Amino acid sequence: MKTFSRFLSKQGSRFFSPEWLFKQETPYFLPFYHVVSDEILPHILNYPYRNTSQFEKELDYYLRYFEPVSLEGLVAGEYSGKKVFHLCFDDGLRECAEVVAPILLRKGIPATFFVNTAFVNNKGLFHKYKASLILNRLLKAPNPDVEAFLKIHNLTNKNILSAGIWQADVLDEAATMLGIDFTTFLAQQQPYLNSEQIKKLAADGFSIGAHSHNHPEFWKIPKEKQIKEVKESMSQVEKLVNQPVRAFAFPFTDWGVPGNVLETIKNEHICDITFGTAGVKHDIFDFHLQRYPVEQEGNFIQNLKGEFLYSELRKWVGKATVKH
Repeated sequence: MKTFSRFLSKQGSRFFSPEWLFKQETPYFLPFYHVVSDEILPHILNYPYRNTSQFEKELDYYLRYFEPVSLEGLVAGEYSGKKVFHLCFDDGLRECAEVVAPILLRKGIPATFFVNTAFVNNKGLFHKYKASLILNRLLKAPNPDVEAFLKIHNLTNKNILSAGIWQADVLDEAATMLGIDFTTFLAQQQPYLNSEQIKKLAADGFSIGAHSHNHPEFWKIPKEKQIKEVKESMSQVEKLVNQPVRAFAFPFTDWGVPGNVLETIKNEHICDITFGTAGVKHDIFDFHLQRYPVEQEGNFIQNLKGEFLYSELRKWVGKATVKH
């Protein structure tokens, strides 16, 4: 139902100007990405991402209607007049330092980079990226034995991309059968930021936050494990870089994160601010903000306008606030 409502909002947004839509009373606009690259990234080949030209055009579009604000400014509310936006990047991929940061510095746009602490310095690989590498290999060279093995675990065809962290052992076994060595891939490709790159980003004025330790599906793990993931990743980020605002972004989604987990994070001062991925929406907790996932199929402007119209329609029916 939500997907259909968003589809209708995208279609209906054609009849509204961006000037009108973006001036409506809405929560902070917090667009987030994962990576920007002009290269083919084998671990992300089956997921949408922007090239540099697309990314710069999208940034220019934001700047036309919104004022960029730092994470510190966002938390402190040190702005007035024009509506603001704060940009985020998840997963801590190498391109954040090599591709994204130079563009943002040139345009004067602050941002926060959320890292998975288990992957910093290329110590491990996200299970979804493992699935992408396996699928790429199977698309190029089908292997009946591997496909039969994956089918036993309900991972057939592109459904392999739905593999959860609890199926990491299955992915590792399939990779071994295909002759894929994730350790070698990490050493050669080095897809993630290293410690020095993270420190340089912080020195350049960008914010660094945690994105959990190893990127689990939070709705699949108990609340005690959820809190442990937040604590562990925040602690490791704080050891790496000293940040004026301690921020955490839930991996995948904050759906399935109960309110008492968020209350624990706040009451125990684990971090100062947290983020979800529900789009342009308010949240029942004032320290927990919802972000807009930009990397969607379809027309960027229509998608964005549709999201703001969807937010406006939810206000009219009394469902503009995310509850936990």
